[in-house]
Amino acid sequence: MILSNYEPKRVLHHFEAISQIPRGSGNEKAVSDYIAAFAKGLGLTTLQDEYHNLVVYKPAAPGYEGQPPIILQGHLDMVCEKNTGTTHDFLADPLKLYVDGDYLKAEGTTLGADNGIAVAMCMALLEATSLAHPPIEVVLTSDEEAGMGGALNLDMNLLKGRRLINLDSSTEGTFVAGCASGATVEYELPAIFENPAGFTQFYKLAVKGLVGGHSGGDIHLERGNAIRILGNLLYVMDTAAEVRIISVAGGMKVNAIPREAEAIIAVKPADSDKIQKAFEEIAPDMKIFFRVADPGLDMTLAAAEPVEKILTGPCSKNLITSLVLLPNGVECMSREIEGLVAASSNIGVIETFADTIKISSMPRGKSNAHNYQTERKISALAELVGAKSSFTQRSPAWPFNPKSDLLAMLAARYKVKYGKDPKITAIHGGLECGIFGDKLPGMDTVSMGPDIHDLHTPDERLSISSTQRVWEFLCEALREMK
Repeated sequence: MILSNYEPKRVLHHFEAISQIPRGSGNEKAVSDYIAAFAKGLGLTTLQDEYHNLVVYKPAAPGYEGQPPIILQGHLDMVCEKNTGTTHDFLADPLKLYVDGDYLKAEGTTLGADNGIAVAMCMALLEATSLAHPPIEVVLTSDEEAGMGGALNLDMNLLKGRRLINLDSSTEGTFVAGCASGATVEYELPAIFENPAGFTQFYKLAVKGLVGGHSGGDIHLERGNAIRILGNLLYVMDTAAEVRIISVAGGMKVNAIPREAEAIIAVKPADSDKIQKAFEEIAPDMKIFFRVADPGLDMTLAAAEPVEKILTGPCSKNLITSLVLLPNGVECMSREIEGLVAASSNIGVIETFADTIKISSMPRGKSNAHNYQTERKISALAELVGAKSSFTQRSPAWPFNPKSDLLAMLAARYKVKYGKDPKITAIHGGLECGIFGDKLPGMDTVSMGPDIHDLHTPDERLSISSTQRVWEFLCEALREMK
């Protein structure tokens, strides 16, 4: 165990233990079973549903029996991203953790501190024997990163608490009191293939070297989206001479800004020089555009092996049009909270199948109305190019509530402990708090957590010292709930 000499020991012990269990979205059964066995071994009432959600009840400490329950909540799954060249099977391999100064990282992959650190804190709270606290209801959900399916399907009648501390935030000293709504969009273009005919010069167009990031928390940083950049390259090249597409692929998760994308294309041999020239003219412009936000941007055009089938002209045109016009990035900013994104969309994944090209996006909005505006743009574009668009896994917004009683208590405790006020804000990312509030009216909710940087990327890192401070603060806050 590499973390045995670091504090908080039990929190980091549990984090290291669950890091040995693959737990990408949709693959949470093993980690859910592990934690259920752990909780039952403590003699605690533990409920596990068919979605692998967990609810664990811990009785109040002596002297707190008459207090209302407090819900502590996080999610079991993690985003699975890795660097090019990293050999890692997210369905089978444990994460390779290491310490770099104050930071905990994983070799070549996401760390899963989002939201494994919440799981670890909850496990440490469940086993603690000397901690003073009211009745605790620990809720650990599945599938949060892929659409919040666990929380959406959780039987809320299992919960008696109407105060909830969500541990899925990533900035110490910031209390979150609101979040965006979200949805998953599946945009499908018909793929009709034909013989290459005169299109017999083949190329691989690749975009890589981007930072990527969280599609909610990092969208305002204007980092490059590899799929959008690919679309712009294709558009300019197709303007110079007709480009036929064979396949496109890019991105790994709908809620992560894609770092890499590629297309296999075909052109007429007589047009090869035009295509090369168009690429050589636009590539420097793209480098200039992203020189601050994404200085590592790398674009290449290289010869590819011949194939027997290419997309028809109309299919290729419709695909390129879609990649250029699908909403991506910030749509508008909040007029209530300075610097907060009010609406955005992220083109997260593109895949080529035998009869369709599927593009997965995630629009977000500070309200459902903001989200619907972006969705209408996607629907209108789909109608223009003959695509189908469907909207699934909707999560409601969590309206900003700066007057929360729970928030006031936590803020007062923070000021006593640190001599300064915490930051109170809403975020553009999605949190399950909106679902709990929507299904359980009157729920008083605050989200908090330690410093985690570059979520949803292989550069993800967790501050160990921040984890210690947040853990101590959480324990003190529970002790005050009397």
